[in-house]
This record gives sequence, structure tokens and C-alpha cells, in this order.
Amino acid sequence: MTHQSEISTTVAMLVSLFGNPHLADPEANAYEWRVELDDGTLAIIRNLNKGGSAGRIQDWSIACVNDEAIAKIKEKLEEGENYYEGSLHPELFITRKNT
Repeated sequence: MTHQSEISTTVAMLVSLFGNPHLADPEANAYEWRVELDDGTLAIIRNLNKGGSAGRIQDWSIACVNDEAIAKIKEKLEEGENYYEGSLHPELFITRKNT
């Protein structure tokens, strides 16, 4: 895993897109997803900050072997954000700001 990036999203969004985390320690508030993309590339998503409440985690790192895989993860997150726009509980999801 040589390429890294950071994203801002929620545990709820990651669960809705990628299922339950591969590793979860609710007491330490540490989560990790191992996402296998369509081409077989593995991406690892983990929260940057530990402690606090799972509902408040927003900062995550993505690690994978190439920038294309990072772009695919970010694309899935954008698709998820568009899907949840106007949902019953919008406070669970990040709202992308148009710049």
C-alpha cells in the first residue's frame, strides 16, 4: 500500500457503501474497512482519530496500491452522497459543498 489520501465521511456512509467494517473496536472507536474493488485491487479505509463517538468520526485515510483505486473509492462515496441527499436522516451524512 503505497498511495494514500484522506476523506471526510461518516461511519454510517461507509457501512452503507461497503458493509460492516473488517475490524472494529467500539471501545477504542477504531474502524477499518478492507474494500476489494472490481479489478481486485484492495483499498484500506481507517479512521484517523480514535476516541469519542462513532457518530462523530469524520476523518479517514485510504491506502492502496495506486491513485486509480483511490479515485474509485472517492467516486463511490460521491455516488453514496448523491443517493442519500434528501434522506430521512441527513445529519448522518456529509453534505458536499459545491465550490
